[in-house]
Amino acid sequence: MVQDSVVDEGYADSSAAVCELDDAIERCGSCCTPVMLRRPNSSSPASAWLCRRCGSVFFARPQEQDGKLVRGVAKPVSYHEVMKELNIHLASASQTVSRRDVMRLVECFANRKFMGTDTRCQQRHIVAAPVTVVPLGGDLRIAAPAERVLTLNVSGGGAALFHTRRIPQPYLAIDFTYAGVNLLPVILETTRVRQVGNSFEIAGRFVSRITP
Repeated sequence: MVQDSVVDEGYADSSAAVCELDDAIERCGSCCTPVMLRRPNSSSPASAWLCRRCGSVFFARPQEQDGKLVRGVAKPVSYHEVMKELNIHLASASQTVSRRDVMRLVECFANRKFMGTDTRCQQRHIVAAPVTVVPLGGDLRIAAPAERVLTLNVSGGGAALFHTRRIPQPYLAIDFTYAGVNLLPVILETTRVRQVGNSFEIAGRFVSRITP
């Protein structure tokens, strides 16, 4: 999918590495070969990794052993090159929900009280802006084509999005470039999907930043 150089120095042999990490992503969900990655978190951001066997792309972080990266079939690639390729297929896509309708929905949501176990503690900022989301599987591998969606609100801990169709994947990589907002991309874990008319509200919590 994306070609980039990889530096092999400073890697540990994966055959000798025994990983007992709860957040480990051991194998590629597409081709089942060892990728030796880990899930990111708020203190350890994700970056883009390419499975050299099948071309799948992950937003994850590497495993380490004795201060050295554990070598699997995954290699680091440029986040910007990944997004450039994904955006090619979005160039001619149109947003089927009008901005006027979204603004009406945003005004409605602004007066709504948020209840439930997934309620965010941070203050929500009501904003409607177009962003690019990349659906990710449970192993944080790109699982579907990128989509252009609209934000409904954003806080320090999460966001609510609005789209014309349901996105079933459990994670979303969110890129703010299309909105002209100078924010680092993030990974969102979906905690709620609710139908609103013929469209869907998708809400969740931020898992980690993505290092471009």
